[in-house]
Order: sequence, then C-alpha cells, then structure tokens
Amino acid sequence: MSKSRSSTVRQPACSNAEGPCGMCPSCLFSSPRPSQPTPLLDLWKITDESRRSFVVGLVVRCRSVPVLENIQSSLRLTSWNLLNYAPSKGKTLPELYARLNRKTRPSLLIREIWEWFDGSPEWVQTRYLCLLLLRCDPELLSMAKHLIGVVVTRLQRQLDVKCCSSKQPASEDDSAEDAVLSVLPVPPSKSSFGLGKPRDFIGILPAELSKRILGLLDEATLKRCMKVCKDWRHLAGETMEEMRFRRLYQEQVEAMMKRYKGVHMVSPSYARMVDVAVPAKHHESGDVKSTHLWPFEEAYANIRTRTVRMEERNIYCGAYFTSVLIDDEDPHRVVDYKGGPLLSTASKDRAVRLLYVATAAKHVALMKGHVGSIRVVLLCPERHLVITASCDSSIRCWSVRTDQCVLVLYGHSSMINCLDIHADRLVSGAKDCTAKVWSLQTEKHLEDFNFKHRSSVRCVKINATAVFSSCDRGVVKLWDAENASLLRVIDAHGSAVRCMFVDEWHLLTADTNGQVMAWSSRCETKGCLMTFSHPKEVKSLTLAYLRVVTGCVDGKIRIFNFLTGDCLRTILVEAETTGRMLSLHFCENNILVNATSCVKLYQFAKVFWDYDEPADKARNGVDGGEASKQEPPSNSARASHMEQVAQHWKSLLHPLTPDAGKRTRRMDKLSSPHSEKSLLHCHRRRPLTSVRNPQRPANQSLTNRLPHLQRDHPGGRNTM
Repeated sequence: MSKSRSSTVRQPACSNAEGPCGMCPSCLFSSPRPSQPTPLLDLWKITDESRRSFVVGLVVRCRSVPVLENIQSSLRLTSWNLLNYAPSKGKTLPELYARLNRKTRPSLLIREIWEWFDGSPEWVQTRYLCLLLLRCDPELLSMAKHLIGVVVTRLQRQLDVKCCSSKQPASEDDSAEDAVLSVLPVPPSKSSFGLGKPRDFIGILPAELSKRILGLLDEATLKRCMKVCKDWRHLAGETMEEMRFRRLYQEQVEAMMKRYKGVHMVSPSYARMVDVAVPAKHHESGDVKSTHLWPFEEAYANIRTRTVRMEERNIYCGAYFTSVLIDDEDPHRVVDYKGGPLLSTASKDRAVRLLYVATAAKHVALMKGHVGSIRVVLLCPERHLVITASCDSSIRCWSVRTDQCVLVLYGHSSMINCLDIHADRLVSGAKDCTAKVWSLQTEKHLEDFNFKHRSSVRCVKINATAVFSSCDRGVVKLWDAENASLLRVIDAHGSAVRCMFVDEWHLLTADTNGQVMAWSSRCETKGCLMTFSHPKEVKSLTLAYLRVVTGCVDGKIRIFNFLTGDCLRTILVEAETTGRMLSLHFCENNILVNATSCVKLYQFAKVFWDYDEPADKARNGVDGGEASKQEPPSNSARASHMEQVAQHWKSLLHPLTPDAGKRTRRMDKLSSPHSEKSLLHCHRRRPLTSVRNPQRPANQSLTNRLPHLQRDHPGGRNTM
C-alpha cells in the first residue's frame, strides 16, 4: 500500500542554482555522506520557526513505531549536548542565523516535502530522517528527541486501544487526539469509583486528626472556617486555642532561656582524650566494655566493636574576628578554600578566579574556557590544580602556575553538580543520575565505575576504600572503590541529601529538611548513630575532634557534641534579610562563609588546650554565643549571681512546701555555699533543637573577648 502511494506522490526538489539546500529529498539523497561534520553554513537556510515546524511536521507524520524508536535510541546515545557548548572560532550563532534568514525557503516546498514524506514507505522515511537529522543543530536535535518520545507514547497507546477495542469499537474522535494531550493522564470518571455528592472529610475524620489538619492554617483562615458549619466552628475554635497555648509556652521557654543564659559557659579551651567504640574488623578482637559503647549502644547492639582513642576539643568556641574577602552580591557563586593563601571562585559568568587571601583579597588569575555556568570548583593545592565542572557537561583542570587548561574530561550527558578527589581519583555527580570516577593519571574515565541513581546526583565523596553518592530522593549509596560493587544503601532521609562528610570511621549526611544523621562508615553497621536537627536546610558540615560543625540556611553556624548531641555554640553569620548562606569551608582555625551578599573569613584565635579541665563544662553548655562574649566572673560576682539563683528557687519552692519548718530548712540548704554546685546542676538542661538560643553579634571585636584566652593553663600546650 505504501509503495503505491509513494509512486503517485512526486518527489519534491528545490530549484537552487547556488548548491544543494540540504532539505529536500533530491539534495539529501544525491549528496554523498560527508566524511567530516557538516559545517554550520550548510544547515537549512530557513528561519528558526520554520525549522521547528518542519521537524515537528515530519515527526508527527511518521506512523511507524519501530522507525521512531530507532531514531530515539540514536539520539539518546548521541553526544549532541556537548556540541551545544563547543567553543567556535568562527562566527557566533546569532550572526550565522541572521545570514541564513536572508535566504529563506518558501513554505510551498515544505508542504510538498510533508506530502511526499506522508506517502513514502518506512525505509524511505527512516533514511530521510537520518540524513536530515545529521544536518540539524543541537537545539533541533534536543527538540526532536523529546517530541519523538511523545509521538511514540501516543502511537503505543493507540495500538493498545485498538487491541482492547476489538470487542468494543472506539469512536472516531479518539483517533484525532492531539500528540501532546494524548500522553497526559486522564482524570477518572465518577462512575468508575462510585463517587456521588462531595462529603465533608473534616467531619468524617477523628477530632484529633481534623485539628491537626486545621492547625496547618493561619489564624485568619481559621476564623473563616468557623463560619462553615457548627462542627467546623467547634474544631476551629479548639485549634486556635491550642495554637495560642503553644505560642505562649514557646515565648515563656525563650524568656527563661534568655534569663538564665549566663549560668553556663562553654569552655573554649576544653580538650581531652576519650575512648570511642567503632566496628571491629574481622581480624581484630571485639572485647569492649559496656561503658565505652555509650552513646551508640543501640547502633552497635549486635556488632563486634573495639575502642579507638580519639581527641575531643571545643573547636570554634573561642574568640574570633571577621574579614570580608568579596563584597559582591552573587547568588550563583561557588568557592573552595583549603586554608592556604589561595581561594578559588567561579560563577555564572563562566570564568574561574584565583584570589590571594593571606593578607588581603587580591585577584591573581583569571581563567576562561567553559561556555556554560560553572557549578562546582575544587582547589587542589598539592597538585597545583583547580578543577571545575559546568553546565556544559565537561570537567576542566586548570594549572595554578600557568593559568591554562591542562585537561578536559567528557562523559556526562547533563550538568555536573558535585566533585571530590582522593589521590589520583576524581569522582563527579551529575543531573544525568550517574556518578563517574576518573583517573587523573591516565586522564580517562574508569569504565567500570559508573554508578547510577534514580534521580539527580547531588553530592559525592571518595576515600581509599569507598565512593559515596547521594541524590534528590534522599538515597545514599556506598560503592566499593576497588571492584565498583554496591556495598550499602541508606534510605533514611525524607528529602534530598545535598552535603556529606566522611572520615575513617564515620559518615555524616544532611538533607534539605535540616536533618543531619551520623552513620558508621563501615558496612557492618546499619543503624543511625546520632541525629542533629536544624530548622532549615543544611548547606555544609564537617566532623573534627568529635565536634559536628554545620552551616544552615537560617544564617547560623552550630557546633554540636558528637557524643551527646548537645549544641555547644551558635554563631550568627548573616540575617535572612541580608542574604542566605550558600556554602561553608572549614579549616584548622578558619571558617570561610560564602553567602549571597559577600564572602567572609572567620579567623579564630589560637587556643592553649587544657586537658585537665572537667568534662561537664563541655557537655552541659546550652549556648556559647552569649556566654563566650562575657568575661569570666570574679568571686564576688559569682557569689552575687548564686545568691540571685537561690532567691529564685526560694520563690519557686514557697507555695510548694506547706510546712514552715521544712520550708525554712530547705531555704537554708539552698543558701549554703555547698549548694552552689547542685544549683548549677539544676539549671543545666540539654538544649531543645526547636528553641532558638540567644545569639552573639557577629561583629564583636577580638579585644573584648581576649580574657577568655588569658587564663593560665598549665596542662595545655597544644594549639588548634
């Protein structure tokens, strides 16, 4: 049938005396296959709109599913997206398009080609489409790929309908369904589920669940809900009363926290050696005391463990001063800083900048070569390299000495989101749902190390034994660094995991909901060791000296005790009205904060660590933000403060003790000097993550806080 139709339709041909147009069948079938890629000037000499409509008309007129599937598979494997960002030494695309627009083809030829294509057999359609797509630019190839997927779905659905309608014929209107609308989900009919008149789901549900749902609304909306019906008025009224009670309770808790914020101070010089339980290897003994398993008893319940001697320090709890390195607002800025004299930064302008920040921020190099927005920058001082990844699906290695690009790596089919390096291995994660491992020594991609996720890969880490990758679905996967096998899957997060930290023993993962979870990096342990909650997304985190340091979108840096989960200090970096935090980079004595408004360097003073200081000063601290800026109280001030605390407890116990003699003895006991330690213990509480601790101003000078560091520590000789 197709042959008879093709014989009646005349093959269209152009009347171009200058040369072949590259569009009509006569020019395509007569021209030999080029040995090299077709130059850009040999593209169709028609406008952009005509070009798109011509390709759409051809794809929609193709009725063969195998032909479309073959072309779709070819486009899926073609690296056309790399050509989209390939640097050109000739004229730019707008100039070439303007030149092509001056020689447009009439629409009559396009209609003739459509008629001829509609009546041609499948092998002619396949050959014509392949030859035509070879002469398309990357923009048209991308559009054709997505359009073919829609048309294939439509044809397959039509085939399914015909098979199902062999007993019951379908109407003629179903065959004229639009290509795009046919792939949209069809809403279910009322008769399929037996639905009738809408019902009040709030009245049907239990009262507690209904109030939980109404509690998601604001007070103004609840007042309108009270006018719906009698049941809604009752439920909305109770919900508003509970919301007022919770608000009042929260205000009282915050007021109490502010009132007693000076009772405890986190010592900035505290340090000691502790025994921490870790999973034991197969050849190691597993005799561990029960006291050493604290606080990971549940995670290590059925695991053979051993103790490791680790050092504990209250890092980033002392005095500091800030300096602004970059004072430009840029929401797309990415930076990397390793604590040395150099800082690398990049942004949407596709340029990599190298800054010297030893004394003052000074631009020392500018490197260009990417043609897409740079998403990741990685500074490697030991290799004298700066590694960048861009939206153009390429990874470039720049030499710090020559400011030239020394290596370009291609392999991803979409923009790259993250990078990490260990020794000569480089790992990358991209939006194409894959994580790849590269060898900087051979300058090639390791074919076996091609790790896949079901969504975009957001963070990757690599060490000597394993590769860690996370995605937008909140799944974290551990891969063997030797044989590329899947070792472990962590599926405990409820949102995307966008930052991780890994060391020899532990793995930290943070999601966009503000949950930071600590895991053992060994595959034998499956349970979560500790959870640290935040009000918003965590952008960066690290683990050093048994202290978890995080940077949150709410503009605060928090220091947690890894063994107890207590928040030791909160540093206010930047208010939400000024700009949000993009990333943090932790060094020995410095924290580099990359925000939308600027880049700040927090330089902490050197600390003489006191290993003889009691451990309760590090565990029982509520917040070092306000306390750290006050001078250590003298003996008279401390006695006055304890007297005020005793009076407060007397007032609290007065209505609770009916017997006057007992009340007098209890007051005398509180007033005695021996009760000072017990009163302090009564005031110590583990901090609530939902209560915001009082903050210390970020611009406080170093001279006002030096008394914290001027105490004599005979046992401390190490500095941070």
